[in-house]
Amino acid sequence: MARNPRHYPDTLTSPESGRPMVRGEKMVSFKIHGKTFQYRQPGWWCSLKDPDDMEGQLVDDDNLIAEMARRTAEAMVNGEQFTPLLIRAIRLLCKLSQRDAGELFGTGEKSFEKYESGQIRPSEPTKRLLRLAMTNPKMFGTRKRKAIEMPVEMDSKLVLHTIHEARLDRFYAPLFQNQRSRNG
Repeated sequence: MARNPRHYPDTLTSPESGRPMVRGEKMVSFKIHGKTFQYRQPGWWCSLKDPDDMEGQLVDDDNLIAEMARRTAEAMVNGEQFTPLLIRAIRLLCKLSQRDAGELFGTGEKSFEKYESGQIRPSEPTKRLLRLAMTNPKMFGTRKRKAIEMPVEMDSKLVLHTIHEARLDRFYAPLFQNQRSRNG
């Protein structure tokens, strides 16, 4: 059941018809460029059971849900893989604010607000980082990032392995000699 924002009473009166409205979710359809999309819309509805009775009222976060559904459908029609909804889901999965995500991804503190609103699309490098964040959200999770952290033991081994596999250890392995002796 949809959350009752602001602790409204159990029923409200429709400003259109005067009929009673109850809080709930209703399947809503809309078209963009001839394609039909459906989603569940929380709100105050005169009828939760009659799919043709669309009299109701959206309040608070209900409008945000409707906007996100429309922006995401528009992006899908335009062939975007990283829709506003997916970008928001990735950011939330990583437990990042929009500002923190922009700083972490190097796109600017307002960029995720614009990605999620559909105002701009992420660049190809940002899309690659978003895909990586989908598969490994802990890598992008919240933590203080004031300075580059020294790799922990497991990361040090990964760094050395990567340098070795790239065949750069002949030249650069001495850089990590002190790091290896510290980590055992």
